[in-house]
This record gives sequence, structure tokens and C-alpha cells, in this order.
Amino acid sequence: MLGTYFEPDFYYDSVFQIPYDELWKKNIRGLIFDIDNTLTHFDEKAPSAKIAGLLRRLERKGFRICLVTNNTNKRLGHFNEGLNLPGIANAIKPLTRGIRYAMETMGTKPAETVIIGDQLLSDIWAGKNAKITTIMVKPISEKDFILVRAKRLIERRILREFYKKRETAK
Repeated sequence: MLGTYFEPDFYYDSVFQIPYDELWKKNIRGLIFDIDNTLTHFDEKAPSAKIAGLLRRLERKGFRICLVTNNTNKRLGHFNEGLNLPGIANAIKPLTRGIRYAMETMGTKPAETVIIGDQLLSDIWAGKNAKITTIMVKPISEKDFILVRAKRLIERRILREFYKKRETAK
């Protein structure tokens, strides 16, 4: 139906399962992270100690990190308070403005950049539009904003197609 345009390049259960060492070996240097339901519950203000630790380890390894969210500056500010990472709010994903600005901020090119998010119709589509590698993770929580819940219905249908296609290819 929709081809591979919306299909993430990689899919993991959580940000903790992503093989960052493999990304590094493939010359990936910039990591764009969505916040809500990727790194934390959409209604939690601050990152958990576990998430903060992961982001710090990735920075120490040499990755450049930028947070890109469709949420507000206030939301980004609360989440980023102790992290002090570059961040872009009101990104309007799937448009690429926020993604391109993130790459400029990190000093990376599309071939060196990955976007990591939980939504096909914003994070993954934005990454595909920007021609960067896309990694989808399962949403942390079933709780979401009402608009996101509506998009998830469409996403489930698209994901079912991908799963069927993969099973048929095996």
C-alpha cells in the first residue's frame, strides 16, 4: 500500500536495545532523539536516571545528541533541564525543518545522522524526508495526547503491513 517510505530502517523495543556501538562503526555521529514516549512518558517532566545515564554515556562515546520534539519549548526545557543538550521544540515533524536544524547544530550530514522515535507519522516520516537513518522504538506508554492516539490507529495498520511483508519474505 504505502511501500517502504514509512518503514523504519530499524526497529527496537526501547532505546536501551539499540546497538550504538554498531552505529558508531557505521560512522553515525549524530543522534536525534524524540522525547515523548521515546525517552520518557509524555506526562513526566524530567528524564529518569537511567535515560540520563544513557545519554551521558553516548556523549562520552563521542555521539552528538539533539532532542527534537513537536512539543513546546516549556516541555523541552523541563525535560532538558539537567541534561543541557541541544534541543528543538515545535519541530512540526514530519516536516524536516527541525531535523535539518538539528544536523546543523550537531555538525553532521544526513549519512552520519539517525533519528530515534516512537511514531511512524512524525519521527520516521521526518527522517525519511530528511534522508537520514530511522530507528523506531515501541512507545513507552499507551497514554498519549489525543491527536497522537488518533495517529497511532493509522500507524498500527501500516505496521501490520510491514510485519506481514517481513513474514512472507522469510
